[in-house]
Amino acid sequence: MESDRYSLRIYDSGGTGSFAELIISRSLDVKAISSAVFIQVSMSIEQSTLWSWSELCEALELDQSDGPEIQGVSIDSRTIEKDELFVALSGKARPEFNVLEDSGRDGHDYIAAAVRQGAGGVLAHRTHTSTISTLRCDDTLTGLWDLAHYRRNQINGNVIAVTGSSGKTTLKSFLSQALECATSEGSLNNHIGVPLSMARTSRDASLAVFEIGTNHPGEIAPLSKLTRPHVAVVLNVLNAHIGNFSNFDALQEEKLSIGEGVAPGGCLIVDEILEEPAKARFPELDLRTYGQNADADYRYEMDDIDQVQLSTLQERVVIPGGGEHRAATLCATAAVLDVLGQSAKNVHKISAELPPGRGRTFDVNGIRIIDESYNANPESMRKCLKHLSRQVGGRKVAIVGEMAELGEQTEELHASLVNELRTVDGVISVGRAMTKHAYERLESHAKWGEFDDIGGLAAFCAETLKTNDIVLVKGSNTVFWTRNFVPDLVKALDG
Repeated sequence: MESDRYSLRIYDSGGTGSFAELIISRSLDVKAISSAVFIQVSMSIEQSTLWSWSELCEALELDQSDGPEIQGVSIDSRTIEKDELFVALSGKARPEFNVLEDSGRDGHDYIAAAVRQGAGGVLAHRTHTSTISTLRCDDTLTGLWDLAHYRRNQINGNVIAVTGSSGKTTLKSFLSQALECATSEGSLNNHIGVPLSMARTSRDASLAVFEIGTNHPGEIAPLSKLTRPHVAVVLNVLNAHIGNFSNFDALQEEKLSIGEGVAPGGCLIVDEILEEPAKARFPELDLRTYGQNADADYRYEMDDIDQVQLSTLQERVVIPGGGEHRAATLCATAAVLDVLGQSAKNVHKISAELPPGRGRTFDVNGIRIIDESYNANPESMRKCLKHLSRQVGGRKVAIVGEMAELGEQTEELHASLVNELRTVDGVISVGRAMTKHAYERLESHAKWGEFDDIGGLAAFCAETLKTNDIVLVKGSNTVFWTRNFVPDLVKALDG
């Protein structure tokens, strides 16, 4: 028997793989079918398009022109994908963002490369020879900020912004898992990364999480005002970048400045030690605190087997990545969930898969590596060493790199780690400051090796480490992370 209804699928030819499916009655006339098809296909395209060309023109206050639908925004010609907008940043010094020297690379020189990669359009302020659809502005960084402001005005969902001296990217990862929302990859937290992340956010996002960082005074407030968060979190204030601030109080004030952009009626969540200065500075905000003291609005306590009891849960949960610093991050996550009216049980959605370089643990030929190589400050280093000392297994080995941007406190803060370094079986030091001020003060049996830099370090580790060893790798960003040390160590240990 012949059916009187047909299924019609219209596939998107733009490469997204999406389709619209219509159930059409034989009795419908052609005009009705055409209208239905138009509506469905329009909805499909709108849902898959990050920016229309018309929106881009409006955001940049340019005359309307014809151009393609844009599926993403990129500043890197090497990783740009099909139909994305390439923003050709000049790389010039920007004193207003504490960038005092040119980078030596101008994105305009890579427009042809971006086109070869499949870029859909270009944002530029210099002329170029490519025939690709181009948006011209006076300055591309300003243009990127204009796109971010425009997109922020389109977002009706909740926006969350996080800052802190340590753990920002991990908190962002925890929140994205607990809230099941998309976030930017990596640490896009400066004057380029934050507007880029906002420009990449869907206009229909029901939740968006942004990371905001600083290493000089005056950087956080403008980025907070750009994101206009409904909930802002100051995870901690530690002696990171202290050499760029007049004192610790100035660093604390900088972190708290994230509250300047919080939307009216919004909430500021802070580590309990920041309650009084936060209350004095932002009396109009809904202020919540988290910590281990009974007076904190959200409390946590942990045991020796990497489990934590949150005040918002009636059960103990495993800490992703382990250690007190992760327990604090988990508590801050639960606080955000509560403020948003979400169940604290959503913390169970958080897996142990941490962002690269922020505590991921893996085994190589029976040797366990704890990869904390992304960055370090004295307090985060101390907590990681305490976590290492509590591990059960073979020898506990700390490969520790020097910590940058500590200014006049460099000697004092490196030396302050000696007691924690004494709790492990062996220490391998990288960098003059760590070696001179901490490593040299250790007893001889704990001194396993000292290196000016990572040259030859992976090979040394392959000869020195044994099955069942537990190895922590932690140091400032430029010591291990930017030089790809942990992957090289894995290769060396893998033989």
